[in-house]
Amino acid sequence: MMKLYKKYQSLIKISFFIIIFLISNNCNSQNKYEILKSKIENISQNSTDNSKSSIEIIEFLSYMCHHCTAIENILNQWQSSIPADVILIKIPICSNKKSEVLQKLYLTINEINKPYLHCELFHMFAKEKKSITHIKDLNDWLISKNINVKEFLELYNSFYIQSKSNRANQLAKLCRIKGIPTFVVGGKYTTSPAIAGDEYECTINTINYLIEKIRKE
Repeated sequence: MMKLYKKYQSLIKISFFIIIFLISNNCNSQNKYEILKSKIENISQNSTDNSKSSIEIIEFLSYMCHHCTAIENILNQWQSSIPADVILIKIPICSNKKSEVLQKLYLTINEINKPYLHCELFHMFAKEKKSITHIKDLNDWLISKNINVKEFLELYNSFYIQSKSNRANQLAKLCRIKGIPTFVVGGKYTTSPAIAGDEYECTINTINYLIEKIRKE
């Protein structure tokens, strides 16, 4: 009986190392990205941060995307430790009237400089299964956050936000975005959980790999 136990114990250990090897091989960052047909120039407009020489990471996302919600915390932790010349830019996209409301909401929150609200909205849509599809829903939510409804809606409905929305959609089309989240690295490469085998950590590892690849090019 003891010999049989030791035999099975050895088989379990061997199986464990095989699984670890397969996972490591599956996360080979060299196989987890695609090349854009046309290079995208840097979109950052802040001339004080040497943006032209920076490596931009553009994330296309939506509040309604399950994978965007799942990778958000991992991405925030990663962002806190990235080099100074790497810039993460988050671009909300829309495919219909419902997602257009959420896209403009995301852009307006950026403009009033309350980024913590993004986490709350991701949680609200994913965990609480709530949504904001009508103006009354938006009004109620703004009031619950002690945000001036009139001022917020003026910005939300402004030509400025509509222009940012149009540019976001044009950029998504230019990058041939088919699903979200998708990351464009250095204007040359794309990766995503779908390309990385639905592995969020592999997606981040691939972004890091592509950053170093761009530095050497």
